[in-house]
Amino acid sequence: MIFLIPGVIKNILTKIEQNGFEAYLVGGFVRDALLREKTNDIDIATNALPKDLITIFGPSKREVTYGSYNMKIEDFNIDITTYRKEISYEKGKLEELCYSTNMLEDAKRRDFTINSIYMNKNEEIIDLFDGATDLKNKTLRMIGNPLVRLKEDPLRILRAVRFTSIYKLKIDKKLKEAILKNKKELKHVPIVKIRKELDGILLSDGFPLLKKLGLLKELEITNQKLVFVEDLSGLWAQIKTSREYVVEKELKIRQKSIAEQLKCGTIKLLDLYHYGFYQCRVVAMILHFPIKRLEKMQQSLPIKCRRDIVLDATTISGISGKKGIELGNLLRDIEENILLKKLENNEESIKKYIKERR
Repeated sequence: MIFLIPGVIKNILTKIEQNGFEAYLVGGFVRDALLREKTNDIDIATNALPKDLITIFGPSKREVTYGSYNMKIEDFNIDITTYRKEISYEKGKLEELCYSTNMLEDAKRRDFTINSIYMNKNEEIIDLFDGATDLKNKTLRMIGNPLVRLKEDPLRILRAVRFTSIYKLKIDKKLKEAILKNKKELKHVPIVKIRKELDGILLSDGFPLLKKLGLLKELEITNQKLVFVEDLSGLWAQIKTSREYVVEKELKIRQKSIAEQLKCGTIKLLDLYHYGFYQCRVVAMILHFPIKRLEKMQQSLPIKCRRDIVLDATTISGISGKKGIELGNLLRDIEENILLKKLENNEESIKKYIKERR
């Protein structure tokens, strides 16, 4: 089985080994390689300590936290992490860990078997928990006792939903039972971490699984249905919740804008002009509004933007004598009448219209 580790990544593994340490690819790269998929996020596990990695590669541009040394080469985001053992958690937060020289200890602290598959620079697999078999059988299984592991870190509940949704897996019976028993523990997870997982879940059409597992109530999401679209703002616009999950200004604006359109229950010509084709297409998919009809509406628009009006704002101001707010109102009125085909977009018609409004 050939995976073809990128040359720059193989060089990193080789360099660590040449300095007397172990180095293995683990997690997402190996999992995706087995699925014949590519990823630019690279995780490397090693028995080298952070100070050793700094000696080998120089200071990291990002602070070394939890023994993770980060570097960016070409299009790859690379995290090199010292083997470690997690000692204790408090309300879902890791409180204490220690470094380890033992790969087995490092593998034990990982969440799911499909994320604990190691690969050396020669592309040989070290699979201590049969993760490759689970991946082949489309099964998500937790390492260790699921009741204990989910209690340690309840965020793993949402990670389970995300991985299941992305890779179309089935959740192992013991893990599913543990999720149902521990779901109330999600109250201990910071909202910013929940939001990150929810983005991945929503974009992989995982909302039905959230509902099936009874997690919507714990997440304070009240809607029971969601139309899947490949647009994050379109997904969040459908979410009804008392929590402020979305905080980014740009996404929040788009979310609100789509939500306002959805309340109307249809798409009008003026909506298409003001919101643009892309957003209206997202709304159309949610409302089951015919896309071909939307495309015809787009083609029928007399103007696509205000610059398409034959007279510019300065000329219209000179003809009408209006400025400021009054000029803005006049421009919007002209714009709307052209769009509704009540006014032709030519100099004579617009001048006549302005004079009649005096």
